[in-house]
Amino acid sequence: MKKTKEQYTVQLEPEFVAKLDTMATKIGVSRSQLMRNLLESAYEDAVMLEKIGLLAAFKFGQKLIKSIREGIASGKITYDENGELKIKE
Repeated sequence: MKKTKEQYTVQLEPEFVAKLDTMATKIGVSRSQLMRNLLESAYEDAVMLEKIGLLAAFKFGQKLIKSIREGIASGKITYDENGELKIKE
């Protein structure tokens, strides 16, 4: 028996939608199906991380990566010729 689905609105950047469309085409599914699959997979990963006590560490890692990306975008964090991060003060 087919499960009933509800529609929800999600706002995405056009560049990301283009990436989703490319991936969906490559694997032969609709964008909607790809997004459902990705959301379900991410949810299952989060449940697993929570069960083994790593969800807090994952959240910390996400915040750290976001801070590094913002630092690089603003020029406060750079790389030297050896690929080492340098923080400008």
